Amino acid sequence: MRTLFFSRMQNSRPLKSFPDGLCSLRAVPKAPGRPTGRDGARKGFTLVEIMIVVLTIALLSAIAVPAFRKAARRSSLTRIANDLNVFSAAFDLYALERGGYPPECHLPDPYHLPNTAMEEYLDAKKWAEETPIGGYFNWEGRDVYPYAGISIFGTSASETTMRELDEICDDGNLGTGKFRLIAANSRYTYILEE
Repeated sequence: MRTLFFSRMQNSRPLKSFPDGLCSLRAVPKAPGRPTGRDGARKGFTLVEIMIVVLTIALLSAIAVPAFRKAARRSSLTRIANDLNVFSAAFDLYALERGGYPPECHLPDPYHLPNTAMEEYLDAKKWAEETPIGGYFNWEGRDVYPYAGISIFGTSASETTMRELDEICDDGNLGTGKFRLIAANSRYTYILEE
């Protein structure tokens, strides 16, 4: 057998030597079990350390997820409030230019605009989209109702959610103000004129 140049490496046994004179450059570990670093310290994490990390992540997510859900719901309600403002401005402009609001409308899906003249004032596709809280926008004219307004019909939202929408749009009271629950048809309506 040949003599090896490096007979020992730190924390290891001598290098293996083979009968034909070749040697292995890989050191043989000192003892089976947990691997150690150069300074003799153990490598890796203990089960306790891993559990602490997992519990910390779980705690942070338990705090963050409800806040994200609340922000997403608030964002959806703000979008509806913005749509109501845009649509009400379009109907007001129609009334200003044509001398009155359009008549009541219940045209078949997906076209819910009172008449084709409204396409000059607002986007028919946007009007016909389902709202983030379910349901669709509908025009309620003075020829059928004692008011002119934009209602949301077919919504599956709770009264609490609609009250939050009212807080964004109006006064937070579904019985008064511009946005309210109309008892006659059980629709939430944004009143433009009474």
